[in-house]
Amino acid sequence: MNIENDIRNVVEHAQYAGEYESEDLINKMKASGRSGLAISIGGKDQCLLIFVDGTVEGAALMGNEGNVYGDKAIYLYDNNLKFKIYLTEKLITESVAAGCRIYDKGHLQSSHLETIPEIGDHKKGRGLIRLHIISGRDPLAGARVSMRKGRQLLLSEVTGPDGIVAFKLVNGIYDCIIVDRSGTVHKYRIEFNDELIDTVIEI
Repeated sequence: MNIENDIRNVVEHAQYAGEYESEDLINKMKASGRSGLAISIGGKDQCLLIFVDGTVEGAALMGNEGNVYGDKAIYLYDNNLKFKIYLTEKLITESVAAGCRIYDKGHLQSSHLETIPEIGDHKKGRGLIRLHIISGRDPLAGARVSMRKGRQLLLSEVTGPDGIVAFKLVNGIYDCIIVDRSGTVHKYRIEFNDELIDTVIEI
């Protein structure tokens, strides 16, 4: 899949329709029923949302560690992004969305906390959480680990050869989203209430 070429081709022949915050964009496109392609502005990674008849039907996240598509991109999507939107024909956006289709559209509206297993305890405090990601008995290298709070993407790191990532957090409940090299998504609920937590996650 060459999503970069798809973006370039669409933008060259589309009508630029302005810049919008993420939630405002989704609401405006839904109300208009238009089709188009939205490209994020700023941020470490570039996010792409594909609208068909006003609904987000496809997504891609393009970064230095590689690209992810469809539901995997939405799990790592930062709801605070601003987008440039380009309006075009429905057939064009349907073609682009076919390669990065979203099936779990509910993730754009909810955090899915109720379906995610809990890790951690109820001690008071704040500080650092260190996650050791393993597969079987071996450290899992090259996995993208992201921390979300509700609909907001807070932090994202890629595991090294030791399978470890670390995040500075304040007290609270978080979604931990792990995408391994095969593209499989693993979701966990983490309650952080300590100065330092070392946790092993086996996937």
